[in-house]
Amino acid sequence: MRRGIGKEKSLSRFFWMLGGLVIIGMFIPLVVVFMISFNPGNELIFPPQGLSLRWYFNIFRHPSLLSSFQFSVILGIIATAASLFVGLSGALVLTRRKFRGAETIAGLLMSPLVVPQVVIGIGFLSLFSMMRIYHSIPCLLALHIVLTLPYTLRVLIANLSRCPVSMEEAAMVLGAGKYRAFLETTLPIIKPGIIASAIFAFVTSFDNFTASQFLIWDRATLPIEIYAYITKENDPTVAAVSSLLILMTVGLVILMERWVGLETVTG
Repeated sequence: MRRGIGKEKSLSRFFWMLGGLVIIGMFIPLVVVFMISFNPGNELIFPPQGLSLRWYFNIFRHPSLLSSFQFSVILGIIATAASLFVGLSGALVLTRRKFRGAETIAGLLMSPLVVPQVVIGIGFLSLFSMMRIYHSIPCLLALHIVLTLPYTLRVLIANLSRCPVSMEEAAMVLGAGKYRAFLETTLPIIKPGIIASAIFAFVTSFDNFTASQFLIWDRATLPIEIYAYITKENDPTVAAVSSLLILMTVGLVILMERWVGLETVTG
């Protein structure tokens, strides 16, 4: 009995140590990027030879970085709104109606999570080239909706599965219409899931590089503009931009945890 308890403690300690090493390995590159961004010199050097905000101010001297940031924000907001609308509609159909092929449809909608983004990007490039569409905005918008849809759909399905239909039925018995019953009973319950899925979708759209690079013709998103900057310059401006993006992403995750809790995402 004691041997069994001792083995369990040893195994628990091993997994705690392994988890700690994984977390440290994830945070070390982020810390390195932050420290490089404060380097006063003209090169990407670690450890930094001093502390300076020079390269953070240098961001505002590059209109291409600022315009690409604005474009990425607008694109992310529109893609998130469209993804929420399609995801909520799909989640309602998949959870409220039983029909053959529902699991197959759900699998297809979730497929962007498992299909390599290089394949998705090449597929969209081939499709739009055949359609002779060579403008980045509609192409990127369609691509980002496809990429963000699995996140909104998955979270909303988990939330709707825990929401009983009987509440809407009771509201309709009391005189509410079908849509009013949904808006006043179900929607407030799944509101945390909507917020969480919106944050996931926006971050996914904003940070995407792998698939988006195939559809850049006349407008570039911020990750692609950062990559283009690296090929031409070797100063810590890129580290400063990356540090701001890391802070923005962490801030959104913290807000999601405080507003809705991680249990809403996991279902």
